Amino acid sequence: MSTKKEKPKPKIADLIWRVDINSYCMSKNNKARRLAAVMFTDIVGYTALMQQNEALAAEVRTRHREVFDQKHEAHNGEILQYFGDGTLSIFQSGVEAVECAVAIQQALNIGEPVPLRIGLHIGDIVFDGTDIYGDGVNLASRIESMGIAGAILLSGA
Repeated sequence: MSTKKEKPKPKIADLIWRVDINSYCMSKNNKARRLAAVMFTDIVGYTALMQQNEALAAEVRTRHREVFDQKHEAHNGEILQYFGDGTLSIFQSGVEAVECAVAIQQALNIGEPVPLRIGLHIGDIVFDGTDIYGDGVNLASRIESMGIAGAILLSGA
């Protein structure tokens, strides 16, 4: 009678491969893709206000940035860029992005209102080390541009 040695069964830990998502997403071109809730904002009428009263325009922009910073910190948002009177930011959660947008609009309507429009879209974004772009960013920007002062527009995606 011959005894045949059986191979040991693999352990569960041997079957699971761990993937560092950041390394996985990086390509030869040093680009990283990810899904995010993208927020674009713009102060309505800012250019005209700047032409009429630079000091007041600077105050409005400063108030906008202070509120924006506070609300993003409270709702786990990541501010990527300020564009004069506009902003680009991202969230890992669509719910947090919407809650942040509502909180921003509420805060900016206390006292002298800051006429802000906000566009939100969940989609793919690409980081290349210095810039962020992709369909998610483009759509959020276009959605924001269709809004009116005080609006929060969401994509239906």
